[in-house]
Amino acid sequence: MNSTPTHAQADHSTEKKRFLLPAEVSLLLGLLLITFSIIFIRTSNFGVAVLTSVPFVISLKFDALTAGTWSTIIMIVLLIVLIVLTKKSVKSAIMSLLLSFAFGGLIDLATMLLKGLPTEIGWRILYYVIGFLAIPLGITFFVKSGYPMLPFDSFVRDLSSYYGWKFSLTKTIFDIIFVSFSVLFSIFALGGLKEVGIGTALSAIFTGYIIRLYSQLLDKVMVVEPWFPKLRAFFSNIEPENFAIK
Repeated sequence: MNSTPTHAQADHSTEKKRFLLPAEVSLLLGLLLITFSIIFIRTSNFGVAVLTSVPFVISLKFDALTAGTWSTIIMIVLLIVLIVLTKKSVKSAIMSLLLSFAFGGLIDLATMLLKGLPTEIGWRILYYVIGFLAIPLGITFFVKSGYPMLPFDSFVRDLSSYYGWKFSLTKTIFDIIFVSFSVLFSIFALGGLKEVGIGTALSAIFTGYIIRLYSQLLDKVMVVEPWFPKLRAFFSNIEPENFAIK
């Protein structure tokens, strides 16, 4: 008798080894990781995170609004552009809009809570390393959740999905464009390089590829399934099960 397990049995055995993460928890983890890591990177003084390089720089020039508020404004603009380019559904856009407001509020909250951290060089290096590694992880959790994402990232995910582009490459190009704008605005509007530094450049170059690595690793140890599949289906305009980070 042949005791070799069939392909279906092997797949079932592999599936059992992976733990189940609710999609809603994945979404919340992504949001918290990204917002607090952004402030860690800013505190490192090696350059702000790519995601917020534009709003942080603009907030220095137009400081009547907080960096969190500017983040929300810029994400709303990106959301409008995304709707035009990909015919993004209004339902999906509504949740992305709500997440944009939550993100902006959490940015300001994290700024307040992490104020007063020690700023010796050793601590600053640690803050940057935490942010550099945690932001891509947060983005990966967002993607895996299958829910609409922050416009900073749904812009990349939906464009790459709609046009068949490689996600990691699209993410890298998008990040480089963001950083380039921040550098030019800083130089010409603020009279010198502000907020953007070597850390921002490194994040712009490597974040997309780190996301791909995280995705491959997480796929081996977990399965993301929604608590509320009808809710996710209502808000999402792509099939999350069919979206792979490449």
